[in-house]
Amino acid sequence: MKNKEKITLKKFDELNKEELYRILQMRAEIFIKEQQAPYLDPDNKDQIAWHLFIRNRKGKIVGYSRIFGPGGYFSGSTCIGRVSVDKSYRNQGLGYVLMQKSIDFLRQNYPEYPVEISAQTYLIKFYQSLGFVQISNQYLEDGLPHVRMKLYFNDENRN
Repeated sequence: MKNKEKITLKKFDELNKEELYRILQMRAEIFIKEQQAPYLDPDNKDQIAWHLFIRNRKGKIVGYSRIFGPGGYFSGSTCIGRVSVDKSYRNQGLGYVLMQKSIDFLRQNYPEYPVEISAQTYLIKFYQSLGFVQISNQYLEDGLPHVRMKLYFNDENRN
């Protein structure tokens, strides 16, 4: 990540209309159009999530992740999801930055809870490099192969 990008973390009701529109637009571009997975992205979970996003020096949102506290998505775990990077900003480490900042937030606020994700299978090694372990067999989510993975902050929160 270059020094010119700015990272922001907001609750749903703190997002302005433009930020929300750009976030939803980027998610639709990546998860629905690019990955050809027709599904309803607005899932009534955005309202209970934190929204972490990266803007370039011109203010365009180029990276995003959605963060949930305990039980907000998976029972007994925190969660990170909808991790996305604008096509023109890929292979620059923004995905790693998004995940690391999301993990840091959860570690600081909920260290007693593991982080659980639903990971596309082609990203398993990426998530393993961040400390996640696979906890399920492969399954289809929105027509794409996924696995569940968890990150444990300490041995006490291993189930």
